[in-house]
Amino acid sequence: MTAPSLRYEAAAERRAWIVSNLQSAGFLSVVDLARKLGVSQMTIRRDLHALEDNGDVRLVHGGASLTPGALRISAFPEDDQAPARERVAAHAVGLVGETDTIAIDAGPTGHAVARALPETFSGCVISHSLPVLQCLSTGRLERVVALGGELLAGRHAFVGPTTEAATAQLRVRTFFLTPCGIDARGLYAASPAEASVQRQLMDIADEVVLVVTRGAFRTSAPARIAPLDRLTTVVADRPPPGELSSALRRVGVVPHVVDG
Repeated sequence: MTAPSLRYEAAAERRAWIVSNLQSAGFLSVVDLARKLGVSQMTIRRDLHALEDNGDVRLVHGGASLTPGALRISAFPEDDQAPARERVAAHAVGLVGETDTIAIDAGPTGHAVARALPETFSGCVISHSLPVLQCLSTGRLERVVALGGELLAGRHAFVGPTTEAATAQLRVRTFFLTPCGIDARGLYAASPAEASVQRQLMDIADEVVLVVTRGAFRTSAPARIAPLDRLTTVVADRPPPGELSSALRRVGVVPHVVDG
């Protein structure tokens, strides 16, 4: 529905609306913005260029997203597990070769993995996570592959047939998997759509490294991704609870526990 007060003659209010909605959506297309605000696509492009000049947004193909720093704050607010994410991410990237091709999952822990990649890393990163792609879009890496598709707002991740079709054509040395939950029966995502993309990424990887904080041990999520025997390694900030620990031992997976 068009808001009349946000038409072109109210450019300041309209641009404020764009920034505000990017805080929750992560990405907005030119087409959608023109439709919602009742103005032309040319007008929206002028707005976005003005916002980019002010450092408020980053222009990407087809629309705009927040700048990397702003996206980090809005997409994944700091919580009591943030320091633990930084620790497990720093340990996890130590498993990467300097020229490896890797895939990074969506969510705050995946974002932490992307930020933890050392300056010496010159390989290729593949991801369906918008914050990960934003983090790595500064030009430091020569190759970053974006798996586009339908944007899943809650996880700021692309999912769906387009994402999966792009994934199927690729291969990676290591996939850093950061699911919503894990128990003795397997790994879980918040939605079937994301679980399907995560399975695809597991299928193209030589090794699957699970990177989690203690929150994943107590989180219930509805969509099963895969059984534990699909994992190569687990990196966590706490030892897995008893039943899960036993299940990991049965499939030969030894957790790397990164204490605070």
